[in-house]
Amino acid sequence: MAAPFSLYLHVPYCLHKCPYCDFNTYALSQIPEQEYVTALLSELDGVSREPQWQGRSVQTIYFGGGTPSLFHPTSIARIIGAISRAFPLDPLAEVSLEANPGSIDNEVAELLSDAGVNRISLGAQSFQSHVLETLGRIHSADQAVMAYEMLRAAGFTNVSLDLMYGVPKQTLEDLREDLNMIRTLAPEHVSAYGLTIEKGTPFYQAVKSGKMKLPSEGLVLEMMECLQEYLPQQGYAWYEISNYAQAGRQARHNLAYWNRNDYLGLGAGSHSYYVTDFGKSAKRYSNYALPNRYIEEANACGNAASWHDELSQKDLMFEFFFLGLRKMQGVTLASFRDEFGIGVEEVYGNVLEVLVDQDLIKKTQARIHLTEKGFLLADSVIGNFSEVDFEPLKPVHPTSRLTQ
Repeated sequence: MAAPFSLYLHVPYCLHKCPYCDFNTYALSQIPEQEYVTALLSELDGVSREPQWQGRSVQTIYFGGGTPSLFHPTSIARIIGAISRAFPLDPLAEVSLEANPGSIDNEVAELLSDAGVNRISLGAQSFQSHVLETLGRIHSADQAVMAYEMLRAAGFTNVSLDLMYGVPKQTLEDLREDLNMIRTLAPEHVSAYGLTIEKGTPFYQAVKSGKMKLPSEGLVLEMMECLQEYLPQQGYAWYEISNYAQAGRQARHNLAYWNRNDYLGLGAGSHSYYVTDFGKSAKRYSNYALPNRYIEEANACGNAASWHDELSQKDLMFEFFFLGLRKMQGVTLASFRDEFGIGVEEVYGNVLEVLVDQDLIKKTQARIHLTEKGFLLADSVIGNFSEVDFEPLKPVHPTSRLTQ
């Protein structure tokens, strides 16, 4: 039987685009909600008939953006209903939706729960007014608290709060105040992201021109250490570079990415991934990014893919570490051998030796994971696994995760 997969739906619209954001999002005063939903349903109908997805069950659903909470809950319900008709839907499926605090009120919260959403990721970012102002957020700290309380009142028992650190003019005390609010509100999950400056964003131009000064590396390091110390003390296990969760409340959808499970993306600019030959190859593709082009293509043929790429065995080996080492538990040596039919040391022996000597990774008889020092330098550490050249290998027992 074919393995289940995860489903991502991208809503590319916002009322305002934050100056640090480089996601595929568009700020519009009038959002073409019905036109976009119709296109999503057309694409859903089309891809559900494709052999790589047909008949497979959905284990998680994630509405991301953009600001999915700008869509009326009846639209969300319509989409979830269509998904359940197109695919077998796991009765215990995690159904997440990203929400901005300013778009949540009592009625919306209740209707989202009725629609079948059972997990909310609330983009608080901070509870300090001056930090929100720097980030260009259009909600207030009070709105974030009120939105959280409305979600609780509507019956949501799985809420994640987003925090950002390393923001210009943000102090360590600001972050500590945010963490005190986390303790007071007690969400099930916390995502804490360090601000990154991406090319093409207003923040990038401001930093490049000298109009904006970033906090020192030392301060950012202190903030990271504060998060890593404080949140576990409050009962949140640090399970991925930027994510903390109460017991059993890890984000199942994101874990599907980090565990390299198959996922289907619907909507403008969304990505999809599926294994074609276990241990040897996989395919990845992306939809047209511009919403109008996406709507046109999805309605015309039920498919809006703009490019396809085939991942080689070397690509898959790199992604094994690129995604797996994001998790605190890292990766197991046995799973590498099971997938690729060869031991990790036979491919990456020299790399592992250097990284162990530099105290960037720890290797035991069973697994490999980043050290505390390695997590601080995760991108550069993991990048070492892309630099290995080797001949294509043949798995001992080549199998497929898909039923064609």
